[in-house]
Amino acid sequence: MCVILGYNVGSKDETDGQKGIAHLFEHMMFQGSENVSRTGHFESIMKAGGVCNAFTGFDSTVYFDLIPSNNLELALWLESDRMNSLNITESNLNNQINVVLEEKKQIMDNAPYGTMQKNYCSNVLKGSLYETFVIGIEKDVRAISVNDAKAFHKNYYSPDNCVLMVSGDINAGKAKTLIEKYFGFITKKNLITRRKNIIREIESDSILNVPDNVQLPVVNICFQIPGEKSRADYVLEYFCEIIANSDSSRLHRKYVYDKNLFKSVHANKIALRDAGILVVLAMLNPGTDPAEAEKLMYEEIMKIAGEPVSDEEFEKIRNQLEFRNVVKNLKLTNVSVETVKNYLDFKNANLINSEIEKFLSVSKKEISDTAADLLIKKKKFILNYLPDILKT
Repeated sequence: MCVILGYNVGSKDETDGQKGIAHLFEHMMFQGSENVSRTGHFESIMKAGGVCNAFTGFDSTVYFDLIPSNNLELALWLESDRMNSLNITESNLNNQINVVLEEKKQIMDNAPYGTMQKNYCSNVLKGSLYETFVIGIEKDVRAISVNDAKAFHKNYYSPDNCVLMVSGDINAGKAKTLIEKYFGFITKKNLITRRKNIIREIESDSILNVPDNVQLPVVNICFQIPGEKSRADYVLEYFCEIIANSDSSRLHRKYVYDKNLFKSVHANKIALRDAGILVVLAMLNPGTDPAEAEKLMYEEIMKIAGEPVSDEEFEKIRNQLEFRNVVKNLKLTNVSVETVKNYLDFKNANLINSEIEKFLSVSKKEISDTAADLLIKKKKFILNYLPDILKT
């Protein structure tokens, strides 16, 4: 069975001077509580034959325990104890600050192309609560105090700000009794002031060249798009597959396979509660000019916007998306996490049941119209990563 707690707090809830505290707190939640030792959560779940983990996003933070069904009470007790009485000490805090900053070095600062997502957010969603990437700002993370951490836990980690889901092989009546037993007594008051997330459109086309310790240039064409679960979110899944995400996609077939100008291509969406980012990127082969690559990529985007895709192309992508969604929902943790996030974001736990229908209702004309409206008629942000030897 799966026990999931989704807290309605993410990096967008952070205040200036505390950028990174939401992700830091994900780490702190595994540092022990009043009745659980510093390594006790992991050890207890593992000894019971389960696994546990967590992730922090812009909009929420989610914790999950995947355990044999006879250990439901154990998981609920562990989660209750750290919701109610987290062990926040100077030692634990400093330890996890160092862990988080080391993680930042590994995945961002010292990784090839590691600052891409940071640059997507700071340029495409400038001025919004999504402007700072989830892992935060180093000086802010270093400055977080024990009092800051205690206040964050008190304000955001309470039953009123959390969605709890138990799924799998369960007895519903017994589960409700245990949930009441372990969470009913927690009476924290939420002292949360939500700020309005103001999303401003990109005002003008811009370009950022980033010299990096890499061997091959990467060109990113970035657009601002509507948020997760919007109609455009479903339609643009088709666009991403058509433009770049398979060997038969347009950019791959033409510029990776036929002309050998690109080493690889990809298109992806960063789908958030209030807005999103769509990125079409190409890693270039030696000798390919980034400016020319950008021109060729944008021409293909314009072609999709200018005329309907072929019946063959459309049916292939449609079948792929249907299959992908069916397979995704075969895994208990995937269904549980998505259901919790759907309730946190949209107050609708049943959205998962209409996902496939929404994908299958997309039309060829809708793909072209959406690409025209959101990609061609809107401003874009170009992000180029260049080998140090190419910097100007």
